[in-house]
Amino acid sequence: MKLILLSFLSVFFLFILFLAWAGYPWSLREKKLSPEIIHIEPKEMFDEDTDPSVIKILTWNLGFLYGKGSEGPGYITRDNEYFQSRLDQLVEEIKKWDPDVICFQEIDFDSSRSQKINQARYVAEKAGYPYVAEAISWDANYIPFPYWPITNNFGGMKSGGAILSRYPLKGHEVTLLDKPASHPWWYNVFYLHRYFQKVTLEVGTKTFSLVNLHLEAFDKKDREKQINELIALSQKEKIDFIAGDFNMVPTSAMNKSKFEEGDDNYENDPSFELMTKSGMLEVIPEEIYAQMESHYFTFPSWRPDRRLDYIFYQAGHKMMKAEILPSALSDHLPLRTSFQIDSPKVNPYSL
Repeated sequence: MKLILLSFLSVFFLFILFLAWAGYPWSLREKKLSPEIIHIEPKEMFDEDTDPSVIKILTWNLGFLYGKGSEGPGYITRDNEYFQSRLDQLVEEIKKWDPDVICFQEIDFDSSRSQKINQARYVAEKAGYPYVAEAISWDANYIPFPYWPITNNFGGMKSGGAILSRYPLKGHEVTLLDKPASHPWWYNVFYLHRYFQKVTLEVGTKTFSLVNLHLEAFDKKDREKQINELIALSQKEKIDFIAGDFNMVPTSAMNKSKFEEGDDNYENDPSFELMTKSGMLEVIPEEIYAQMESHYFTFPSWRPDRRLDYIFYQAGHKMMKAEILPSALSDHLPLRTSFQIDSPKVNPYSL
């Protein structure tokens, strides 16, 4: 009996040691961070307009470039050649779409699952973006997911959000949001932080504040709390643009549950309605969205059936065009928007 008890205690002790090591730093202790802006020397530089009349913003949950299966079901490890190829495809798509500012979510900086390539800096260097702001929101020695087989575990993790810009970035601030209280403690040891990433964008003689974010996907009450925190931030500090993966659907969405992919349920979720009451506008107004909602779905990319990705802006700005772009690189589709910030110097219909 003593031997059995001793064996049990030894296994339990080793399990606790594994949790402590694998989940370190357990939860990023500092919830308010001010990471430095990274300056890149791109291989190709764009012809900078010192005082542009239009700014193009793109938001995209990159899903660490894995594509279908990135969430776990059907996931298998991929080699360096796979991710190198997809990074090069991403660079070509970015060049084609020509955004001035990119807000990425779920982008890897130093993760075993994506062969430890800093995806943000790779794209910035190859596609011509000299300014990079990185927000690490998921940091752990070892993520044991997907659970089985062990060879498919994500392993070492350093991931989060990134803003790439052709124009100077200043005042980088990252707010790491609390993990859901509904999760057991041992689950939260390995769970990612959701976040707000705020920068000041200097475009010619003008400055704009921009927030890149990734909100809670699986806990509606937690997401509602995060939306309220976001609204409080936007009221305290004037935010010109908010872009990212909100993990919510519009109030007018015809379907809010029983999707073919996943068991997500957005019934009785006040997130979108709260954002509409914040005073900020969305680039695809609900009256337009409701006329042909399938045209604006962003998830999943291979069979879109809902919209999760948005760009909100202050009412004083002039939104010119918003469009969902085609891509098979992520489980999300990107959203690109053009804003007129000065008297037009180009034909707006050519954008």
